[in-house]
Amino acid sequence: MLNIKRELPNRTSYAVADVLKRSSGLPVGDIAASLGMSYMGVKTQCIALEKIGHITARNQHRENGRPHLVYRLTARGQRLFQNGDHRLAVSLLHEARTLFGPAAAEKLLFLHFQNQAAAYLEKIPDKASPEDRLAALAALRDAAGHMARVEGGCLVESHVPLAGLFEAFPAAVAMEEAMISKVLGTAMTRVAESSGDHYQIRFEAFRCDNPSS
Repeated sequence: MLNIKRELPNRTSYAVADVLKRSSGLPVGDIAASLGMSYMGVKTQCIALEKIGHITARNQHRENGRPHLVYRLTARGQRLFQNGDHRLAVSLLHEARTLFGPAAAEKLLFLHFQNQAAAYLEKIPDKASPEDRLAALAALRDAAGHMARVEGGCLVESHVPLAGLFEAFPAAVAMEEAMISKVLGTAMTRVAESSGDHYQIRFEAFRCDNPSS
């Protein structure tokens, strides 16, 4: 696990890394606009982060005009945003299988996601429109560390705090998908996307735009 205070010298550098974590790559101008900072202030931070190996730059071609430089996190930069340590939870779930049978762990996980759905639903008005419901869930998931946002009618998350748990118990992936579907009141599909060191989860919902179109 990386020590953020040692790896990143100031809060601004972390803010830049945070913006890049939530994207597949951005030019300096877009980062500056997102943070409300000057172009040169962000450029200085990007150069420093690139020098210590947390971000990398590449030219991105545009239909009109000259290519522009786009920054994105490296694998080292991704590790600044650690997933939760679920070793104890995973160990206890394995112990539950030993004590109560092979289906015990999945039953406990099912109960967890049912309770999580109920907790989300308590915070979202019953009569909220589909769009407002999606926006509210994105805000709740973002506050919980999923780096969530709404894009093209989809719930998009740039961080997976439960990655270790999903790796140990793959059935939990479908349970999370079902939980999100229940909260939004419509069938959802959980799609994992990756490009280089960047990854994100898309919950494709009603009116979801095709990202490749």
